[in-house]
Amino acid sequence: MSGTSRAPFSPAGASLPALVWALATLSLALHLLPRPGYGFHRDELLYLAMGDHLDLFRMQFPPVIAVLAELARLLPLNLLVAIHLLSGLAAAAVVVLTARIAGRLGGAAPAQALAALAVLSTPFLLRAGSMLQPVIFEFLWWTAGALALVSLLAGADRRWWLALGAVAGLGASTKFTTAVFALAAALALLASPLRRDLAGRWPWLGLGLATLLASPALAGQAAWGWPFLTQLQVLRESQLERVTPAAFLTGQLLIAFAAAPLLVLGAIALWVAPLRMRFWPAGLYAAAAAVILLLTGGKEYYLAPIHPLLIAAGATALLAWTDYRPVVIGGIAAWLVVGGAIALPAGIPILRPGPMAAYLARIGITRAVTTNYGEVLPLPQDYADMLGWREQVAAVAEVYHRLDPAERARTSIVGGNYGRAGALAVYHAAFGLPYPVSRHGDFYHWGFGNPDATTVIIVGGTVEELSDLFGEVTLAAVVRNPQSVPEEQEVRVHLCRLPRKPLPQIWQELGPVWG
Repeated sequence: MSGTSRAPFSPAGASLPALVWALATLSLALHLLPRPGYGFHRDELLYLAMGDHLDLFRMQFPPVIAVLAELARLLPLNLLVAIHLLSGLAAAAVVVLTARIAGRLGGAAPAQALAALAVLSTPFLLRAGSMLQPVIFEFLWWTAGALALVSLLAGADRRWWLALGAVAGLGASTKFTTAVFALAAALALLASPLRRDLAGRWPWLGLGLATLLASPALAGQAAWGWPFLTQLQVLRESQLERVTPAAFLTGQLLIAFAAAPLLVLGAIALWVAPLRMRFWPAGLYAAAAAVILLLTGGKEYYLAPIHPLLIAAGATALLAWTDYRPVVIGGIAAWLVVGGAIALPAGIPILRPGPMAAYLARIGITRAVTTNYGEVLPLPQDYADMLGWREQVAAVAEVYHRLDPAERARTSIVGGNYGRAGALAVYHAAFGLPYPVSRHGDFYHWGFGNPDATTVIIVGGTVEELSDLFGEVTLAAVVRNPQSVPEEQEVRVHLCRLPRKPLPQIWQELGPVWG
């Protein structure tokens, strides 16, 4: 075994190989490539609308994503480019942190670069970094958390406890699944020699920092009666019941793709000498997170924030066991480059919808085009959810501007789900529309809007359903998009008059819709 493989860990100030920075730059460039034929994702529209209603301590959703949405608006860029710049920067940071973890585990420069290349090649990082969603930022926080954990295990400065606390707090204010990683980390820390640090101040300062950073998310949940629990129940009934343990475990290989061998090797290597000597608690952390998600029925991608740790361990162990032979390094690098190139269109929408559907059909990975509800589409659900939103708003605008000015002043516009409402929120000014309302999720608690409204344009529903609420319901437009998700392929726009009760009363009686 070469001397480069025996270092117990990389010093905190050690510089990363230039190749790692080049790979991080490549990651950012890939995430900023043109996306012909695609627009905002459904979820991005919601988060931008959340930014319109930013109230740190009274939000029903962890507020970091709304803060980032507002930050994107401040950038001197097209809004779609701006939000993808933020998510692309997060993905590039994950590449760098993965290499740093490999260094802390004892990997020399080739292992660090290989770990960076491996995580960059994964469809999950490519996809997560292509959208402004909480997922990529949770991925970032917990990759940083894994670095803090291995740094503490390697004997680094005890102030790494503050970093661990910071990522736990930021994670809680980004996505509530962070509780899984916080619990797994706590179990690993208590089982490890690091529990002796509890006699000092740094772990407690880290806990205090975590509590402070998590407080906006917790305060918002408390203010609204813990809506997260309602959302979780709906999610369980509609999506999580389809996730089997076998699908969860095999899904880890799919979202790692070419990096899957390093992922599996890393899960083993943390329990085998020489990594076991210092770093077995990191293996316990990964195993505990997997078990918790298996027991609670989490989606397969929920475990992805663990992948950088395991990939870094796999790269470090493999090169150490093969004595850093150039043929091994070159062979693995070539495998990852080819695998990453194959996965690229499945991770970032660089092909137009038609050619994208043809490409994915050719490579034949059915799970990549299966929705959360078990339906198989020509495109991945995320890509299908990037289509048709502006066209819906344009159709609504046509209906709205046909009304006479007096009636327009008494008209509210309702989005039937958060995607439709989010699209109306993002595009309303461009089309001269009033800000929308919706019963869906967070929108409901932002209020009905115009209390004097007597006319409502509703995006969604049917004439029969809406006739229970209005004396006059007219089908005013139909927007068709066959490449979108099933519920958005044919969207009906209704012009509703003569409400059977005052509209605020109808709103109150119907209540919010989740899921």
